[in-house]
Amino acid sequence: MPRLSPPLFGFSGSSAPAGTTTRSLTRYVTSSSCRHRNITTVRAPPFPVVETCPEPTCPCRSSPKLDLEIDRTKNLNGSMSPYAQHLLISTGQSDWTSRIEDEHQNGTAWGKVVGDVKALLGRHGQFHDPYNNILINTSSFTPPSEPGKSQDRDTGSFEGVEALVFPAFRRVRHLVPFTRSRESSANSGPGRLDDFVHGFLLPEPNRLHPIYKDISEQERTAKTRDATAASKFHSWPITNPTILICSHHQRDSRCGILGPFLHEEFRRYINQRGRDEHGVKLVTPPSPGDFVASEVDVSSGAASGGQSLDDATLSSISTMDASTSDSIQAHVNVGMISHVGGHKWAGNVIVYIPPTFTTARRTTSDHQFPSSDMSRRASGVPPPHPLRGMGIWYGRVEPKHVEGIVEQTVVRGKVIEELFRGGINANGEILRL
Repeated sequence: MPRLSPPLFGFSGSSAPAGTTTRSLTRYVTSSSCRHRNITTVRAPPFPVVETCPEPTCPCRSSPKLDLEIDRTKNLNGSMSPYAQHLLISTGQSDWTSRIEDEHQNGTAWGKVVGDVKALLGRHGQFHDPYNNILINTSSFTPPSEPGKSQDRDTGSFEGVEALVFPAFRRVRHLVPFTRSRESSANSGPGRLDDFVHGFLLPEPNRLHPIYKDISEQERTAKTRDATAASKFHSWPITNPTILICSHHQRDSRCGILGPFLHEEFRRYINQRGRDEHGVKLVTPPSPGDFVASEVDVSSGAASGGQSLDDATLSSISTMDASTSDSIQAHVNVGMISHVGGHKWAGNVIVYIPPTFTTARRTTSDHQFPSSDMSRRASGVPPPHPLRGMGIWYGRVEPKHVEGIVEQTVVRGKVIEELFRGGINANGEILRL
């Protein structure tokens, strides 16, 4: 029998996007009559990358002393645990009990909401699905209070609890915990927590795992997202970037020490950063606990006033501002969160870039537009951000990396390869290098 030539793998007629690097993949082919052969193929990363973080151009503080070592040997790529949606509950705190679900014992409404949502999604919960992993964290963002509304430690505040959902990029308010008996169907908010899970955290009908392809229509409806359930809540699109840093000291001291330190460094660098050559000016919200979902919040007070603006309205305003102005000012939210895994790679940082966010201006020169964006260039609409709709996870972040993360990832849309743990795109698909 003649020796068989191993098949060739490649991408006919394709090439890596400009400004990206490629990777060699080794595939092994075997047959009964030939030895192992390796075949090298080329694959482009799913986004623009820069191999190392550039050195800072301005003074930054040295890393604080830690009482435990950081693992600096492992390749970080692929160290992020897969998830479908990331739920953040606003608490106004930067540290929590080791298990955040135990916070319900402290009598706070947000602590009860964390416990209730975890129960709904847990192994014996109503919405348990091993193929739809929801990452649940508490955050340091302060839940806004409405004038004239009182806080009740037993039942929660009148206006309820606030949640942020990524990469859905939604801000949701008025979550109310179940009653202690869990027997009453009446909550003081417009929707129950099971409505919230059904409306925001389950997969879209067309993204249900293939293992469920033969289930009944009724079962499919119960396992997928329901727009009617979502409509029971006040929610807004998030159109500003968000940087999250693990600061969970009661879980691990490394993140507990580095987290608040990095939080200060990100805010300091962003606020002292001047308008760059492209006319981009970034700022953080005035208070460390503030969260600005969109620039519309700042100009109209829509979010704080409890009025919901839909995605189309915010998108049109964002596009109008981007295409008619030679400069832009955008808020970057910087917050601290509970345990996300990988304390040995502290500091752990997640950067979420909204689908509509852009740092390019109408006056951008032609060579910065891909050839496929000719219609955009002709209409004066700026090109989209390369990381739009994505969440990028970094590990082993130090103060010296803060400038690089802001400039390379937030502004230019490039992933820093040496720090990259993993990522997620707008469809909930996991990203690797």
